[in-house]
Amino acid sequence: MQCEAIVFKAQNTVGHARFTLAECGPEEVVVKTAYTMVSAGTELRVLGGHYGAEGQYPLVPGYCVIGQIVHAGPEAKGWKVGDWISGRNPKALPAIHARWGGQASAHVFSASSFEDRPVLLPAGANPLDYCVTEIAAISRRGVVAARPQAGDTAVVIGQGMIGALSAAWLCAAGCRVGVIDLEPSRLERALRLGVAAAFDASDPEVARRVGTFCNGGADIVVEASGVIPAVELAYKLVRKKPQAYGPQYKREPIQFYHGDWPRLVMQANYIAPISMNPFGFVEGEAVTIISPRDRGVEDRQAAVEAIRRRQLEPTHFIDLVAPYADAAAAYESLRCRRRFSVIFDWSEAV
Repeated sequence: MQCEAIVFKAQNTVGHARFTLAECGPEEVVVKTAYTMVSAGTELRVLGGHYGAEGQYPLVPGYCVIGQIVHAGPEAKGWKVGDWISGRNPKALPAIHARWGGQASAHVFSASSFEDRPVLLPAGANPLDYCVTEIAAISRRGVVAARPQAGDTAVVIGQGMIGALSAAWLCAAGCRVGVIDLEPSRLERALRLGVAAAFDASDPEVARRVGTFCNGGADIVVEASGVIPAVELAYKLVRKKPQAYGPQYKREPIQFYHGDWPRLVMQANYIAPISMNPFGFVEGEAVTIISPRDRGVEDRQAAVEAIRRRQLEPTHFIDLVAPYADAAAAYESLRCRRRFSVIFDWSEAV
């Protein structure tokens, strides 16, 4: 079976090419792609030569696939031709490198893999609605790990897809949410979607402004920008515990606060190493640092269910749906921040 694929031909060079699909094994399924979503942070860094891409060009990027099963191996129990799925990390195409190979018109997925098996979409679903599933699952994992409670104050740094979805999950949990970004359009988008406050990262007083919003510090801080200055800001925004200020401050026994430290979620990836002095990076005595990696099948299933119930409204996160043949212009629009998100439509692929 032949397929079309978006190819990063060289650093900062995007095209597409035709390939022969890998053979389908007995525990595998073949999926015809309807849509793929660009994970902008990851894919733009791959395009720029990072994340193992150097020396691997040409390669097929991406990991967010929505498609329909057109063939199931005899041992792919529980899966049927016609099922709609959200897929990640497909079987590699034989003739080209992959990071992670999702941007193609057809795929072979393992139906038995613990990590990479597809996730079933609801019967009768509009497949476009579920394009955000894989990225939503990543952001959800970090938010759930932070144990948000109704009434908590949360601050999200960075309003790309991961940050915007993190803010949405926190709002859904009943938190009072503020966001920080450099782009006015992203701050305006966040306010329209229900956050309580939005702050300009270029403001030299941004830390004080956020401190005013959350009485000195946030219960939860999510760092989703992937840049070192934002990491340094994130540490400053975490609340003290206990929340007390002034000369009469008295330190109560530290065991009073076990399990109730403020939470810092490192939701982005960083190209440069981060160095911090452990006795200076928080104002109080402790902080729980959460660094979720990837997402599990349960996270992906939970994201599908939240979309099905409209607890997460997918249309809020869809900016541009473009033919896959327009990939070069679409990636450039993301790189220049003219677009918030891009979904590729594969309906014209043959």
